[in-house]
Amino acid sequence: MNRYTQAILLSASALRMLPHIALYMAYRKRIDPDLVKYQDRKTGVRNFIKVCTRERVFRNLFYYRLGEYRSVWVKWMLPPERSLHIWCPSIGKGAHFEHNYATYLNAESIGKDFYCLQLVTLGNDKEGHRPTIGDNVKIFTGATVFGGIHIGNHVTIGAGAVVNMDVPDNCTVTGNPGVVRRKGEGQGARGRGQENTTPNAT
Repeated sequence: MNRYTQAILLSASALRMLPHIALYMAYRKRIDPDLVKYQDRKTGVRNFIKVCTRERVFRNLFYYRLGEYRSVWVKWMLPPERSLHIWCPSIGKGAHFEHNYATYLNAESIGKDFYCLQLVTLGNDKEGHRPTIGDNVKIFTGATVFGGIHIGNHVTIGAGAVVNMDVPDNCTVTGNPGVVRRKGEGQGARGRGQENTTPNAT
C-alpha cells in the first residue's frame, strides 16, 4: 500500500475514532506503554489511529485500560476481538497481545511487558485458584496455565505447554505436562503428577 492510499484510509478511520482519540489523549500515560509495542513502535495519535484500525486485539487492551464504564460508550464504534476475554484485576505496563482469538486471561495478576499469542488459557483450578504471572513473561500459541501457581519473571511458556506448577525466574516451559528448564540448560523438572496433566481450566 503506497503512502497516499494509507494516508487517505487512516484519515477516514480517524473520523470515526474521534471519541477514541479524545480518550487516548486523556489517558495516554496508561496507553502509551502498550502502544509502543505495536506497528511503528511509537507513541502519539498517528500510531494510535493506525494500531486501532489494524490491530483488533489492541482495542481489547485499550478498553481494558480505560475500564468498563468509560469504554462501554465507545466500544460499539470500534468493536474489539470478541473471543479475547480478560478477567484480571491488574495487567502491568507494556502488554502486547498478538492474534489473540479464542484466548482467556483469567489470572490474579499479570506483570509488566507481558506478551501473549492466540489460543492461550490462563484459568482457575477446581478450587477456583488462579495463576499469578510475573514480569517479562511470554506465552505462545495454545498454552494453558492454571491453578494457584506463580509464574516468575523472564519466563517463556512454549506453544501447547500445560503448566500447573510454580515456575521460577528465567525459565522456559515446554510440553504436556510442562517441563521447566533454566534458560541455557538442557534438563528440567517435570510438572506435578500425571493425574493433573489434563487441565480443568476455565
